[in-house]
Amino acid sequence: MQHLAIEASIITWIISVFLTTATASAAEPLKEVSMGIPYKFTRNQALVEYHNLLTHAFSDIGYKVVLTRVAIQSSHEMLVSGTVDMVPYDDLADAKGRDQIVTTSFPVVLTVGTVFHSKIRPIKEIDLAKYRGAISKNNTAIIRDAEKRKLKFIQTANPFHCIQTVVEKKTDYCITIHEVGKSTVSSSPEARGLIVPVEKPFVQIPVHVSMNKKYAADLPKLEAALKERLRGDLSKYPTLRGALNTNP
Repeated sequence: MQHLAIEASIITWIISVFLTTATASAAEPLKEVSMGIPYKFTRNQALVEYHNLLTHAFSDIGYKVVLTRVAIQSSHEMLVSGTVDMVPYDDLADAKGRDQIVTTSFPVVLTVGTVFHSKIRPIKEIDLAKYRGAISKNNTAIIRDAEKRKLKFIQTANPFHCIQTVVEKKTDYCITIHEVGKSTVSSSPEARGLIVPVEKPFVQIPVHVSMNKKYAADLPKLEAALKERLRGDLSKYPTLRGALNTNP
């Protein structure tokens, strides 16, 4: 009987330790990582889906994403300066400060820059040099290509402002990420039915995720989480699904 009592006591102790550990683990707060986001991004379905994908992947490795609005300066500049911990959009075109950040070894999204214009004032991609355009300051790869082609353009704070300059006839076209541009037009009563994309892509854009180098140790975990989600059920991302890199 004494032997059975000892066994029961040991079992009770093991269960107690297990429950205590489980409770402590459940109560352990998630680490935080701040992510730069564009102005009014919640109005853009493509951006919402992309940020949801990243938020879920970071949650998988124990991080809570804290959203931080990106100012007129580029999100890359904010990352290098330490204003944010992570940026969801890195087209690798900006070489400045690369020694201070770490970047995913594969693109999360494989997309293109697209020219959007008014169907009332149609233009052709081949004739862009004749017109005045707008490009979001954050789209460095698009800006670099536009500069090589010697295009005349202004830089806007975000894709919403970019499209709006065409609506208000301040510019003749806006070049932005294809899915983001279409979602921007769809969400704007003024742009919907007026602003349309040029069929020919302006430039190919691989979109990576970059973080402050203090997160370097967790980069392999993030990449593993992203690969699992990119190869899984993508029905939650209908707007972005066709551009997601399903073979990272």
